[in-house]
Amino acid sequence: MTNISKRSFLKFAVASAAAVPAVRAASAAEASGKWDEVTDVLVIGYGGAGAAAAIEAHDAGAKVLIVEKMKNAGGNTRASGGGFIIPKDADQAYEYLEKTFLFADNEMDGSLVREFCKGAVALPQFFKRIAPNAKLRVTGHANYPYLPHADNITKYRVRGKHTGGIDLIETLRTAVEKDRNIPVWLESPALELVRGPNGVAGAVVRHDGKNVRVQARRGVVLACGGYEYDKQSLQNYCLGTNVLGLGNPGNTGDGIRMAASMGARLWHMTSYSCPLGIKIPGCKAAVFVSMQTPNYIMVNQDGKRFCNEAGVDFHGFIYAVNQLDGVKHRYPAIPCYIIMDEVGRLAGRPTHFSYGYAAQIEGYRWSEDSSREIQSGVVKKAETLDDLAKMINVPAENLKAQVARWNADMKKGADTEFGRKLKKTGKTAFVGTEVPTLSAPLSEKGPYYAIQAFPALLNTQGGPKRDAKARVMDVYDRPIPRLFVAGELGSIWGSIYQGSSNVCEALVYGRIAGASAAAEKPAA
Repeated sequence: MTNISKRSFLKFAVASAAAVPAVRAASAAEASGKWDEVTDVLVIGYGGAGAAAAIEAHDAGAKVLIVEKMKNAGGNTRASGGGFIIPKDADQAYEYLEKTFLFADNEMDGSLVREFCKGAVALPQFFKRIAPNAKLRVTGHANYPYLPHADNITKYRVRGKHTGGIDLIETLRTAVEKDRNIPVWLESPALELVRGPNGVAGAVVRHDGKNVRVQARRGVVLACGGYEYDKQSLQNYCLGTNVLGLGNPGNTGDGIRMAASMGARLWHMTSYSCPLGIKIPGCKAAVFVSMQTPNYIMVNQDGKRFCNEAGVDFHGFIYAVNQLDGVKHRYPAIPCYIIMDEVGRLAGRPTHFSYGYAAQIEGYRWSEDSSREIQSGVVKKAETLDDLAKMINVPAENLKAQVARWNADMKKGADTEFGRKLKKTGKTAFVGTEVPTLSAPLSEKGPYYAIQAFPALLNTQGGPKRDAKARVMDVYDRPIPRLFVAGELGSIWGSIYQGSSNVCEALVYGRIAGASAAAEKPAA
């Protein structure tokens, strides 16, 4: 199957999936029968979006219940870098962000982006209200400094003793559980939504070993993440193969199915944030690739380079590896291989180990010199390029020729294949994780090292389309009564987006969803 035909199939599949629920979905539970639990606003998912939604709904006077399928709170926000953008000016932020949709010709809803920009500018006031002692620190800047008003974009994190999104989630949890005493059901997955005469009436939740019918008198907020760990969704929506996950393994497309059962329109289904990742034995999630040395190249299964390794925005690395070979019917760069020399190995880990589910939740720490990974076989070691090629099953003559060309280019002072820069120049998008020298030759003698790498999803963007009030839209762009959505589920972003905007979106649209649900007139 060619890449073109697969894209065509995906468009047909997405359109078909969106169209089917327009007819009354037979699988959706009905509101008739006794309710086991009653609340005003039911929040499904307890990550950043769910927490923000619960806080706003509670503060608007609604009774709130949060249900979460995992045993711990946090979702993808906890596993993320924890960064969120706070622009200086909402209008200038809009002008910058709208240009990112043009890169991949993704559908953009301007009203959603404008509302996001206003909400992002207001985040300092939100934190001051819910956590007066919380401190924010600058962690980076615009990913695309050549776009208009890039200097308006600054990334922040909640300052604390942990890495990534842990301090952000703990700040939100304190506001939810201690300051507001909002009830939370952990290890309680939502199974399906319940349809009522006036829209969504509630949900069936698996809690304490039994199915519990929960009435949501004002509305349901879906904040349960994407489809990173759902094989069926990956095969239908994610271009490529053997796609791993970096975030929360609980993201199995539950919200997509629940929203579709109510007639939701789906969008951005083939958009995702997807770096390269490395499989780790015993871990549910991969660790993501973030090279801390210039002494490396990446090659495909033919032993040849295929991209500017240091120039690809790591959020979109999947688009560098998922080209389908229509002649040999394979993805030649899935998996691909990181090739290093001894200097590269000793320069530091091939990952920024602080972020991701494997590091932050499962506790995996890559050894400083990769010695543990060499012993486990994650990193392959050989004294010659011939032997290394045999170990990773690539043509030795191609690999040797590729290394020779790379070294010759480095002596000339320019990458003649893909234009990889020699040094970092200008303001960077990240603070503390950048390597100033980007390109260096590999040693003329061994040992050499190879690491197998796959596309690995941080998060997916697809799901139910929303409006500026966070209401889920049906296939005719009409709001589905009493159903709201926030976070990466049905994200406003497309394939290429400004880093730290997904966590920011979770906070902004979580707040909007909670306030909108609380504003509904309670059903009987």
